[in-house]
Amino acid sequence: MRNPSKPKHILYVVHSLGLGGTERVVCGLARAFNDAEFRTSVCCLDELGELGKDLCEEGIPVYVLGRKPGVDLSVVARLRYIYRHEKVDLVHAHQYTPYFYAATAALGARGVPVFFTEHGRHWPDRLRLKRAVFNQILRMATCAYTAVSEFSRQSLIRYEKMPARAIQVIYNGIELDEPNNNSEVRWRLRADAGLVDEELLVLSIGRIDPIKDFETLIQAFAHVVKKLPRASLWIAGDGDWTYKKRLIQLIERLSLPGKVKLLGTRRDVDHLLCACDLFVLPSISEATSMTILEAMAIGQAVVTTDTGGNPELVIRGKTGILVPVGDVYALAEAMSYLLMNADLRERMGQAGRVRVKESFSMQRILAQYRESYRSMAIRQGQEAQS
Repeated sequence: MRNPSKPKHILYVVHSLGLGGTERVVCGLARAFNDAEFRTSVCCLDELGELGKDLCEEGIPVYVLGRKPGVDLSVVARLRYIYRHEKVDLVHAHQYTPYFYAATAALGARGVPVFFTEHGRHWPDRLRLKRAVFNQILRMATCAYTAVSEFSRQSLIRYEKMPARAIQVIYNGIELDEPNNNSEVRWRLRADAGLVDEELLVLSIGRIDPIKDFETLIQAFAHVVKKLPRASLWIAGDGDWTYKKRLIQLIERLSLPGKVKLLGTRRDVDHLLCACDLFVLPSISEATSMTILEAMAIGQAVVTTDTGGNPELVIRGKTGILVPVGDVYALAEAMSYLLMNADLRERMGQAGRVRVKESFSMQRILAQYRESYRSMAIRQGQEAQS
């Protein structure tokens, strides 16, 4: 790295800065490390996104490359230009495609190490031999590997043939605020929606995409309302319009239009979590779900699928219930059981909040990344002197 007296420039490389979990993690890092020791910027391969606009307004530089479909080699050239002209000291790429472009560009830009963090994986996952071979070339530009869950780490080892001993797990983290006005927020949002205190609200948050398996959730909820007619389900998020149409048709076919609401994109996730009685995430695959962490942090019990990194977050029977992927009846039974047991929901919610505070606080995660960045700065300084 360059002049030791100047803040080291970290460039984060991502697909885009929309409202997803990975994007929120990157924005959190870009803000936290824009300090006296480091300065930060972000490069979006595809588009800016809502969170990208926020960073721009805050004065953090964001570059947008407008990647074309397929392998766009012009992205490599433009990244290399940014590395040189913006005096980048370290590139931190999040998810595989940004890593592929960032590391390929770094192969031709001497002295710019790449830090790779893997988040979620495509499902179903598989070994691609050509990619696994090329990953060995990219290792020459890679100074560190991290994964946001042990599940993601094992996927890198199995499918990408990346070096097991070099991959560290650093979980996602969130800010843990004191719940000083949750009751007021809950009352106001429910009143605006026409819900009274006796009504039970189930909430799910995620990208509208088949991987989130909201169809199973809606089918399971149809069984729940037979036992608990005063229950409602809200699903917040946007994404695949074709899949959303399937969900709308399913809601109509099951006669649930008055019980299930698709809220679209919401930026008041914390308020929604305050308003609900139970948080549910039915995904087919997850790495470290930010929405699960947010639900636990605010004191909600969680029902989720026993897949990916979910069991690393939710302790079965203590902070929530884990159910098999795609099992309508198990999901319905878990939701009904917790909705009918307020005391158990409360105990699980409080245990979840303690778990987030102890293991998944943003301060803890930032300390781990700062230590990694510093060790890389020292290593680069030693290599420059040798």
